[in-house]
Amino acid sequence: MSGTSLDGLDLCAAEFKRSGDRWTYRIRAFETVSYRGTHWPERLAAAYSDRGALRTQISLDFASWCQDQWLAFGSRHHFAAHAVAHHGHTVEHDPSRGITVQIGHEALVFASSPIPVVGDFRSGSVARGGQGAPLVPLADRDLFADFAVCVNLGGFSNASWTDAGGLRRAGDLGPCNGLLNPLAGELGLDYDPEGQHASYGSVHPLPALEHLGYYATPFPKSLGREWMEREFWPVFNSARPQRTEDALATASAHIAWSIVHGLRTAHAPHGKALLSGGGARNAHLVRQLCQIAPEWHWMVAPDDILESKEALAFAYLGLLRLRNEPNVLASYAGGQNDGCDGTVFGKFDKT
Repeated sequence: MSGTSLDGLDLCAAEFKRSGDRWTYRIRAFETVSYRGTHWPERLAAAYSDRGALRTQISLDFASWCQDQWLAFGSRHHFAAHAVAHHGHTVEHDPSRGITVQIGHEALVFASSPIPVVGDFRSGSVARGGQGAPLVPLADRDLFADFAVCVNLGGFSNASWTDAGGLRRAGDLGPCNGLLNPLAGELGLDYDPEGQHASYGSVHPLPALEHLGYYATPFPKSLGREWMEREFWPVFNSARPQRTEDALATASAHIAWSIVHGLRTAHAPHGKALLSGGGARNAHLVRQLCQIAPEWHWMVAPDDILESKEALAFAYLGLLRLRNEPNVLASYAGGQNDGCDGTVFGKFDKT
């Protein structure tokens, strides 16, 4: 999968086994193929605004490149996969208008794949009136049941939990690396390592950010790049401190607030909270969460799943799709009913 932070392509080889009604997993290999030094950051960004022939060509090229990366990954790590789950890269996401678009799901590429490929996980949910995001809560429930809450810190922060009635709930909480990384870019960095530069700065309260309408919207709900450009950045930039370290400190404080605000207003259960995604390496942000929300025991995921967890989750969703079992639930994604979502290229023998 390729996330909104535009840092690289995540490749995860996972093995799943079922015992009774419970699945277990083992990660066989994981890599992030960096986009640094390639044309993909610029080309994928170009696909955000173009809805015509350019986007179509970028999608086709990206699908071919992803397939090449997967085949090379398999050769390096010497495993034989039964199928591939391919998230692609989101270039539009506005479920309020019935829109979600992930590029890289091209039949011209994957029809010739030696094994089945499952892609386009989000559009089915949006077609049913749902959010199409976040999609990992079912994997959180089934693979990480020991945690009261699972929080992913990617381009946006999102979380999932099981409510008092036994239903899985989830939603995007606010911006995360999609806010911090552009600010780190002002210092010539791809990201702020461990939040060090934020820790050197001073927080300048920006109460207008906390009054953005999204934060008062009930779950289920999701965010996209469009919200950042249309609503968040104008407010943040209108009053942000000029010194970059102070801007990073202010942004980090807001991220921590938005995570805790979302969980508290949703009445998420207290207990162990698993932190994963690239943002979980931000020690400054983790310390802030521990300070302002001690009702959760914040635990950074171990290295083997810290950054692979989201790709692992899509592998699990692909497995369920190939078995014709529900992989997106209306309880957290919204919409009229649960779904078994994803487009399958090729045939799969589920035995």
